[in-house]
Parts: sequence; structure tokens; C-alpha cells
Amino acid sequence: MVRFSFLSDKVMIKKSHLHRKGIFAKKKIKKGEVIAVWGGYVITHKEFKRLSRYKFKNIVHYATKIADGFYIISSKNGRLEDDDFFNHSCSPNTGIKGQVMMVAMRNINAGEEITYDYAMTDAGFPYSFECKCGSPECRGRVTSDDWKDRRLQKKYKGYFSWYIQEKIDAIQKFK
Repeated sequence: MVRFSFLSDKVMIKKSHLHRKGIFAKKKIKKGEVIAVWGGYVITHKEFKRLSRYKFKNIVHYATKIADGFYIISSKNGRLEDDDFFNHSCSPNTGIKGQVMMVAMRNINAGEEITYDYAMTDAGFPYSFECKCGSPECRGRVTSDDWKDRRLQKKYKGYFSWYIQEKIDAIQKFK
């Protein structure tokens, strides 16, 4: 199978208590180390809406918005790539650099699940879900508007995707 993404050889997929499957460290990962680089297809909003209609056929499309009107998806046929298994946590150990690169925000020990806060990448998707990450910092509900939270902006400074950081900068410019 053709892979469009890079996943460090220091990680593996296995069953997660957070959500079905997750990515876990096989070896110690140092702060700043690249864990994954997402790849796939860049599609327009119109194409994304068309793909979204096929959910009822058990086809799943994990999309990350990379600019207004543009998304990156790992597959157009619903096959998941390894990098589609990163779960959310309100106390993540990885963040985003640029648009599609995941890096360790701190040293990560072997056996730890690799997580990121979806606030770092998600905006413009009308969603929310109950969070069950178990972190003392758990927000209880995760939404596509969480990136607007000033506390999270401070907490994740330097680890938001370019797309989200541009939105944060635009808001702060007018304050």
C-alpha cells in the first residue's frame, strides 16, 4: 500500500483506552523530535463536502483544514493511514509545527500514548464531542472553537498549525 505520510519508527499503533486505536512510543522520544508528517491529498471545501456524503457507506475521511477552503485528507477511498490514529488529549505530549508536522512538546517515555489537542488544528468544522482523556486539565467537551480560548493559546504557543495560528493572530490584531 502506498503511504503518503511519515511516521517515526519509534512509534506503533495499538489499542488505546482513549479511542479504539492510538499511536504509542516504542522508544524514548526527545522534546522537539519529529513524530509524524501528515500527507495525502489536498482538496477543496466542495470536494470535502462531496466526500462527507459517503459516510453512510462506512467510508471515513479524516481531514485537517490547512487554509480557508482547503483540507488535507490521507485517503479518498476511506482507507486510514497510520497517522490517522493520533488521539486527542487535553494534556498532550505533541504539538504541530507548520501545517502537517507533529513534534514532541516534551520528552516522551516508551509506552506513552502520543496525543495532541485537536484545538491545535481544528477550526471551521462544526463539531463537539465529550472528552474522556482523563487528564486533570480535561475540558470535558472538545469543540472546533477551542482554539479561541486564550488559556489554550498561551499553553500551546508555538504548537498550533499555521492555519490556526493565522486565525489567532488575526483575532489578537483587533484587540
